[in-house]
Amino acid sequence: MKPMSKKTIHFLSAQSGGTARMPLQINVFAEGSSGRVDIIGSISEWGKNNAIEFRERCQALKSAGVEKCHVYLMTVGGDCFQANEIVNILVEVFGSYTTEGGALVASAGTYIVACSSYGEGAKNGQWMIHKPSGWVNGNETDVENYLKLLKNMTSIYYDAYKAKLKKSEAEFKAKWDAGDFWMTASEAVEWGFLNKVKDPVKIDPDTAQAIKESGSPIAVATTDIIHNKENEMDLKAIAKQLGLPETATEEQINARLADNAKKANDYDQLRADADKREKQERAEKIKAILDKAINVEKRIKADVRKQWEERFEENFEGTKALLEGIEPVVKISGNLKSADVSGSTYNGKTFEQLQDEDPKLLAELQETNEEAYNALFADWKKRNKIK
Repeated sequence: MKPMSKKTIHFLSAQSGGTARMPLQINVFAEGSSGRVDIIGSISEWGKNNAIEFRERCQALKSAGVEKCHVYLMTVGGDCFQANEIVNILVEVFGSYTTEGGALVASAGTYIVACSSYGEGAKNGQWMIHKPSGWVNGNETDVENYLKLLKNMTSIYYDAYKAKLKKSEAEFKAKWDAGDFWMTASEAVEWGFLNKVKDPVKIDPDTAQAIKESGSPIAVATTDIIHNKENEMDLKAIAKQLGLPETATEEQINARLADNAKKANDYDQLRADADKREKQERAEKIKAILDKAINVEKRIKADVRKQWEERFEENFEGTKALLEGIEPVVKISGNLKSADVSGSTYNGKTFEQLQDEDPKLLAELQETNEEAYNALFADWKKRNKIK
């Protein structure tokens, strides 16, 4: 390494391998009762789209009564820190958010999707994830410190993707270590990074060029499709299926498709919210049943609680019936009054013998059979000449 008189540390970045750098556009606006955020271009050099303004615009939506937020992304990736801050602001203001990917979502853009509660991607979209990267010039301490920063960021991104996995972590780790991991939207669903594939988006020449320069292995095929007139849709037939007049323009058709997609997304979100509530209510019921069985009825011990929770998740009603069939533990104190007491002994044991051999029984005797306890204690004092 050539010594440098002045250290230079470049910001950590995660961007697709090519040279495409579309200017960043971040638009925040209301869409009915929901908020909409469009992130288009390279996530770097925010300019007017800085974190302060982005937070203020999101907070303005929230103040206006907007509770939900949907994010559309078309990006080659960019700066990890900026992507992280976008996520921080969205979660801070709205609690959670849903995402929708266009023709290309790569690198740091996929991290924003991974942190969302629900994500879908265009059928003709491309997805790419890889490890964050960066570089530094400086002395050995500078390099070591920056390596620690890079490892921290790599761990953050890895954990975000791992939390979404439907396939084994070992399979994902192999892809993660191999470099750029390109996927179609359908493949991203199979891996768990997306929830659903939506209708294709229209790819214009500028978008196609960005995909091509990003390093996507199918970029050339994508570009060819755009210029292949034989693959153009029959607009009249589509308009008819959508309930529009045959004279509907492409813009009108796209608007109807977008409206239908939004309605479908709203339905999916409502269903997801209902599933979440149902899961939470079930968890609360299970907790109440097990708390009672362990702490009150003494049907089971606390160390097997985890196993019972798993049984309840698999078969709630059957497990509940099984648990109710277990006889509660009866405290020995419940039978103390009928035990053999003969003045100076209890069940043949003197006061000091019970102290040594079964102090718990002696304590329970004091609480439940004071007469027998006092007799034992009086005998002990008499024999030990204690007044």
